[in-house]
Amino acid sequence: MPRLPPLPDLDWTDPAAPRSLDAGDVYFSGDGLAEKRAVFVAGCGLPERWAGRSSFTIGELGLGAGLALLAAWEAWRAHRPGPGARLNFLSFEGFLMPAEAAARIHARWPEIADLSALLVSRWPVRARGPQRIALADGVSLTLFVDDVAAALPQVEGRVDAWFLDGFAPSKNPAMWSPETLAHVARLSAPGAPAATYTVAGDVRRSLEAVGFRVAKVPGVGRKRERLEAVYAGEPVSVAPAPKRVLVLGAGIAGAATARAFLDRGCRVTVIDAANRVGAGGSGNALALVMPRLDAADGPVARAGLAAWLQARSFWQALPAGAVQVIPARHLARGPAEQQRFSRLLADPPLDGSLLAPVDAHDPGAGVIHPSALAVRPAKALEALFAGAEIRLSTRVVSVVDTLAGALVHLEGGETVEADLVVICAGMGAARIAGVEAPPLEGRLGQLEYLAGGSAGNGAISDGGYLLQAFGDAVFGATFEPAPDGEPQTTPEARAHNLAVLARLAPERATNIDVSQLASRAAVRATTPDRLPFAGAPQNGKALDGTSAPSRSIRLVGGLGSRGFLWAPLLAELVAAEAFGEPAPLEASARAMLDPGRFEKRARRRAGTRPHAEGG
Repeated sequence: MPRLPPLPDLDWTDPAAPRSLDAGDVYFSGDGLAEKRAVFVAGCGLPERWAGRSSFTIGELGLGAGLALLAAWEAWRAHRPGPGARLNFLSFEGFLMPAEAAARIHARWPEIADLSALLVSRWPVRARGPQRIALADGVSLTLFVDDVAAALPQVEGRVDAWFLDGFAPSKNPAMWSPETLAHVARLSAPGAPAATYTVAGDVRRSLEAVGFRVAKVPGVGRKRERLEAVYAGEPVSVAPAPKRVLVLGAGIAGAATARAFLDRGCRVTVIDAANRVGAGGSGNALALVMPRLDAADGPVARAGLAAWLQARSFWQALPAGAVQVIPARHLARGPAEQQRFSRLLADPPLDGSLLAPVDAHDPGAGVIHPSALAVRPAKALEALFAGAEIRLSTRVVSVVDTLAGALVHLEGGETVEADLVVICAGMGAARIAGVEAPPLEGRLGQLEYLAGGSAGNGAISDGGYLLQAFGDAVFGATFEPAPDGEPQTTPEARAHNLAVLARLAPERATNIDVSQLASRAAVRATTPDRLPFAGAPQNGKALDGTSAPSRSIRLVGGLGSRGFLWAPLLAELVAAEAFGEPAPLEASARAMLDPGRFEKRARRRAGTRPHAEGG
């Protein structure tokens, strides 16, 4: 299977209602928007079912042109339960149509022109896997672009209503298979309604077999009948969403995490031992955000791709002046990387508008990321922390997990309570008593900053990098074991960085005024496998006395030199879990970011039984 998902083959004989030649079926007939409103929104008892809810999740099989999403969004805007309420729209699509095709379809209904314009402007990227897209009015779209049989087993979350909107069962049997509907049931909250156009007997029996009560009701438009169903299910205990959140760490991981919980209406307090925000690696003058794409598919590659797509959406939503879109060239160093780039371009993981060869005649020479990002950390962190209480020069001694939340003990004897504590403290995570942090290694990174030294906008990288944006330039950087004590700049590190500049941009290196350079060094926290982590530490207790994931403590860290790439996705992971929302990452990829993965691997190598899972 190619990594790049296929485009639909559309027949526009009817200019307002295209036909999928792949499925041999129409996306809708007649007044498609009116049908979506009647069959799905009204058929699932909306908006009444979300009344009084702070968060509500709709699952949909088959995004198509996004008409059902627009119908739900329209109803949500008119009947939103409260100013902080969130509508999570989870959808699946194997053949993602281009944004232009969706806009052409939406144009038939001018009453949703503003919603359509916003959705089309943030239309998902053609890439296999999940994407989380923030829209407006508290609405977000989590879209899995893949075959439904591959995507659904990878989903984690809880769904409150289902729009079963695939092509007819006879045209697209995988969408209606017993296996697919079993996963629909697995994800359903007790009492979740489901609605669909079809009344096919196989669909009705499969829904009943997995726990839905099904009824035929009068159809809409040309359909005489349709189905409405309700999932019976067993009542489950769901932890209440947090209201008070403590974030330990005021760097980029803490900033993205604070923003994720602030956007969900939480009271957020940020605590850091430093005397200013972004004192560590997040305090550089400029940060480069570009992906590191793997040539082969797999959980690690999917995690990296999801991080890049989340970062693009996240950073471009910040105020003007904090982020700039730039082209970035990633050049190969050595035969192994030349081979990787050749394989990557031969089977690309995302749309060609986001990935191109440096040299069309030599794919191994490198790749271009046309929409890489330059971030000004000072402005970005100011925007992300807006609305949070920030306590600096405050040292955390220990964190204690309790039945009611967590207690944070500060130096000096003060204790702070919270429903949830998220530790984003870099190397400091290992020094907090009561927390089982993954193994961490400090890496010292020094870079050089030249104010007003930009000769354009863009970046070039081959392990080291040169970034030019906002009129300034930074280059470097070192990545060496960190000594004890405060990080220090050194002449040797500057010489290394000047050699990097000479290699990447010889003309700049020969003309640079070294006396105008400002060096900065910071320690980056890395893990043995160089992947970050997000989730619960293994310092809770299961009923049998063995360790289990913590109830009220979460860890975000190990970002290394790619903090601005990984932080938005990691923050969404912990916030989505806390609020019972669909996870913005496949389960297999999420396991690669589990804080407990090192302990589990060690136990497997030793041939011992893993700790009991709980929580």
